[in-house]
Amino acid sequence: MITADLVMDERQERIVAALEERRHELASVYRTALALLNAEVGEVDRRTKVSLIAHCMRELMNRVLDAFDRPIGPRFEPSSSEQIRRLPDLLAKFPELELDGDRESVPVPQEIATAMSKIFKAAVQEKRRIRDDVAALITDDGNANHVAVTRWIDSRTYFVKWTHLQNKDIEVAALPVDDEIREHMGVFEELLDGVITAFFTARQSINDLLAEINATGDDTNA
Repeated sequence: MITADLVMDERQERIVAALEERRHELASVYRTALALLNAEVGEVDRRTKVSLIAHCMRELMNRVLDAFDRPIGPRFEPSSSEQIRRLPDLLAKFPELELDGDRESVPVPQEIATAMSKIFKAAVQEKRRIRDDVAALITDDGNANHVAVTRWIDSRTYFVKWTHLQNKDIEVAALPVDDEIREHMGVFEELLDGVITAFFTARQSINDLLAEINATGDDTNA
């Protein structure tokens, strides 16, 4: 297996252990990304390596948001992407419509105006929801404007950019180097490790308190 000889540092081991406790498949995805990053030159095609790591990290950073029992905002339905996919059929109803003129304003049918308004509202809500969900995971007060939230989203966006290389004509020399990828994975690791450390510290404090209460009860009953 690709992860059989994987060597991790202490922080990475903590993350794997925490993910295993909550979602085994997320731990597997993370280990796969690490293994691919550490693969020797020639073991994996460069384009394939970058694309697979990006795919793993995108999925991980998306799905870990609901793995730690944090509140997740409701999804906007239908999503902006679903609505955009319907646009060709809608525009086909108005073959004479021209939207790319030099005029300051372009009159459009009410049906198209309504569709565009819904897409804009969905996109705004989705962007806000992403920041709120990330904030709920990695901040103490759910502050969506916290710099840590921006760092998380920027790194996630980075991985999204490099996910579908099969559809892009990019020279191998233009692909990101391992150190650049490692830097963005490090943002994920740093921020999630803070969550994990805080969680286990809180759980240990609760366990210590329960042990103390139980010990007091035993002494009283003696």
